[in-house]
Amino acid sequence: MRIISLFFLTLITISCFALHKFYVSTTSIKYIPEDRSLQITAQVFTDDFEFTLQKRSSGIKLNPDNKVELVDSLIKKYFKKNLVFKSKDSILQFDYLGKIYRNDLLVAYLEILLDSTITNFDVKNTLLFDFTDDQKNILHFRSRGRRKSFLSVSSRHTFEVELNISD
Repeated sequence: MRIISLFFLTLITISCFALHKFYVSTTSIKYIPEDRSLQITAQVFTDDFEFTLQKRSSGIKLNPDNKVELVDSLIKKYFKKNLVFKSKDSILQFDYLGKIYRNDLLVAYLEILLDSTITNFDVKNTLLFDFTDDQKNILHFRSRGRRKSFLSVSSRHTFEVELNISD
């Protein structure tokens, strides 16, 4: 009887974990002082991102051979709305460099060229918050060999970042 109870308890535990999915994205921002640029890499789960884009443009499929120009324009538009960089009340525009598909991830590459007056900026990351309330976005900022990380959730999604971070 004990073995049967243990079996059912294990089965229930495994089922609970199988039903729960994690919703997380990762955005890495690297400051390149000699170029005065921010190199940004954002990774989102392809299926979640595809579902989100389909709300705006039905029939969109995220795969390497499908409507590349349309998909790139939708990705760029979505990122411009949900990954916003500001300095002194002006938006820092990024260049969308492209994307790749890696396993079950879409990896987008962005770059911002900074002028010489910028010493800090705010970053707002609301990627996929319109997909699920459980979404969490991890941001890593690297500058001069140091790293600072932030966790973006629906109740707190904007962070101030200094270019020359210190502990």
